[in-house]
Amino acid sequence: MDHYHLRNVEEEDFLNISRIANNCEPMITERNSIYHLFTKFFNNTSLIIEKDDKSIMGFLLGFQSQKNPKDAYIHLICVVPQLRNQGLAKALVKEFLNIVSKKGCNNVYLITSPTNKKAINFYRNMGFEVDKKGKEIIIDGISTFKDYNGPGEHKVIFNKLLSN
Repeated sequence: MDHYHLRNVEEEDFLNISRIANNCEPMITERNSIYHLFTKFFNNTSLIIEKDDKSIMGFLLGFQSQKNPKDAYIHLICVVPQLRNQGLAKALVKEFLNIVSKKGCNNVYLITSPTNKKAINFYRNMGFEVDKKGKEIIIDGISTFKDYNGPGEHKVIFNKLLSN
C-alpha cells in the first residue's frame, strides 16, 4: 500500500467527499449540504486520509458537542471500497480520538445500523461499547435504540470513554 497522510478537511474537499460517499455502502448517503457543512464548520475535527499523490482514500466527519464540550460524535466514516481492510478507518478513528481528547472530550458517541455487522465489529474492536440508554429492542442479538433516527430507523448507539 502507498503511504498515506491524515489531515483536517478543507471546505474545497466537500465535492470529493460527496463523490466518495456515494460509493460507500452500506453507509447511507447524506445530502451534499451535510458534507459541505462538515468541511466548512467542523473542519477542526473532521479528517481526510489521502495518498502521497493527494487522492482521497477516505474520510471521517465528526464534531465536539456544543451543548456538552466533554462529548464528541463521529457522524460518518468512509473508506473507498477497494481500499478497505488496510487499517485506514482505524487510523482515522485514532486521530479523531486524539484530537477530541486534546480538546477535553471524555466521551465519544456514534451510531450504526444493527444490520451493519462489519461496523459493529469494527467499533467494538476499537473499544466502543453499546450504550443501552433509551427504548431498547434487540435486533440480531444486539441492543438497539428503537426509532432513534425516526419511525422504523433503529440504531445501535456506541460510546467510548476517553482518559484525558
